[in-house]
Amino acid sequence: MPEVETAPDLRPAQHVVTALVQNETGTINRVVSLFRRRGFSLASFNAGDCEQPGFSRMTFLVKGDEVVLDQCLRQLEKLLDVVECQDLGPAQSVLRELAMIRVEPKPEDREFVYKVAQDFYAKTPVANQRTVVVEHTASPEEIDRLVTALRPYAIAEVVRTGVVALEVTY
Repeated sequence: MPEVETAPDLRPAQHVVTALVQNETGTINRVVSLFRRRGFSLASFNAGDCEQPGFSRMTFLVKGDEVVLDQCLRQLEKLLDVVECQDLGPAQSVLRELAMIRVEPKPEDREFVYKVAQDFYAKTPVANQRTVVVEHTASPEEIDRLVTALRPYAIAEVVRTGVVALEVTY
């Protein structure tokens, strides 16, 4: 049997970067301006309070190779508001994203929407005669699969939070 040649993956690599920052006026603006000035490509960005009062944790999904990643980390470390930053590899982190998907299925398809949600262990917090909202927290790839599974049932809107990540220590 002849060997099948696969096409190279042309998608840019994505790296999860987290930064512990001081809660100061303008911190988010300074960090986002850094990304804009340097031309770093962000797939997602999240920020929120963390375990330390007066600080926030930011999570970035940065597109690019190792050179881009190294440059991104070096530039972040130069900002006064940034206490620490790091690249979280897939083996040392847990990644999650929240998605809410508003589906407007035909009456005969409603049970299929509920079945798909159940198969993915998703919730349906809102349902009325016209709409079913499916809520799911999972890896970005799992969310993509859920959206694909619901597509035949008339997706009206998809809202995703972007990635958050947590380092796992062993």
